Amino acid sequence: MTPRELVWGYAIRREWPDGAHDLFGFTPDAETARRRLDRDRGYWRCGPVRPAAVYLVAANAADVSGHPVDGCRRSCCPDSTDRGQW
Repeated sequence: MTPRELVWGYAIRREWPDGAHDLFGFTPDAETARRRLDRDRGYWRCGPVRPAAVYLVAANAADVSGHPVDGCRRSCCPDSTDRGQW
């Protein structure tokens, strides 16, 4: 494992009505993650196009940095607030 794979924290997962998702904004700090989540939700709240859901997920830095920029449909991407087993 590389040191980057060992860094756990939080990322924002944005779900779209068509089944695609975005994963971005990795931070190891929970408070920073919550602020980023609030800001992202606020941005989409009044727009004509809205995601189906926006929430925090537990992720490691490698998951987020290697994630497609937008429109991912892989089922193996982080989608839970739990870190899982290590």
